Amino acid sequence: MDHIIDAFEVYIECAFEDFYAEWKTGEYKKYSDCTGYEELRTLLDSVNILRKYMAWDTLKIKDMIYIKTPQ
Repeated sequence: MDHIIDAFEVYIECAFEDFYAEWKTGEYKKYSDCTGYEELRTLLDSVNILRKYMAWDTLKIKDMIYIKTPQ
């Protein structure tokens, strides 16, 4: 099952990069205001079903932004 989850990774990374580029402009107050949000949210919702089945932690946009943002 993990090979299916791995296949999602490329798409999630690409969607996240597009979303993050919009988010870091500071023009948006909510994630859902970004044009790339729906694509990213759909991918995460899909892969998180499989991750839950595997008893893995789910992916969250908030956590992904935290990891990407320099501290």
